[in-house]
Amino acid sequence: MAQNTLSRTTSDSMRETILATAVGGMAIALSTVLSMIKLFVMPQGGSVTPASMLPILFVALAFGPAWGIGVGAVYGLLQFVVEPYAAHWASIILDYPLAFGLLGLAGFFARPRAERIAERQILHRLSAIKWPMIITAVIVGMLGRTASHLISGVVFYASYAQEAGQNPWIYSLVYNLSYMIPEALITLLILVPLSLAFRKKQ
Repeated sequence: MAQNTLSRTTSDSMRETILATAVGGMAIALSTVLSMIKLFVMPQGGSVTPASMLPILFVALAFGPAWGIGVGAVYGLLQFVVEPYAAHWASIILDYPLAFGLLGLAGFFARPRAERIAERQILHRLSAIKWPMIITAVIVGMLGRTASHLISGVVFYASYAQEAGQNPWIYSLVYNLSYMIPEALITLLILVPLSLAFRKKQ
């Protein structure tokens, strides 16, 4: 009995790993394509897109924070390859793998691991999360990304603030929020209704 339980647990864990890897790969590809569609572009980097962060946030909510952070970090590295922009080598870390990896913090609002593994339909994993929690998860993930960009802006782009006669922290915060807030709103306007729609179909 114990051996059968262990075997089933191992099998479920392997299935979850394969599923998360496959979905994570598709999320990276979709996010990359969406990131190329610019609704608005900032002069020193950053842009508003048609919810390019949504696939990464979905992975975090469907598979948990570890997968969300990992997939986000890989996506961030790919973003640098596709659209490189950096003032210093350290800013590459802050603005790409770390910033996008922190989107995975949304995964801390996912359902418990045992419940996630038991639910094989990944879209149902999203619908199992109440919409206020989804909103909170997106905000936390976006704040994580914003914090990394904020530090990068203060450390490596302070000259722009000095030219404008502003405090570097305030300048960097306003600059980054000017595109992160619209990005978060677009993401929520898609993700929350999507979750509610799949909940009704269950």
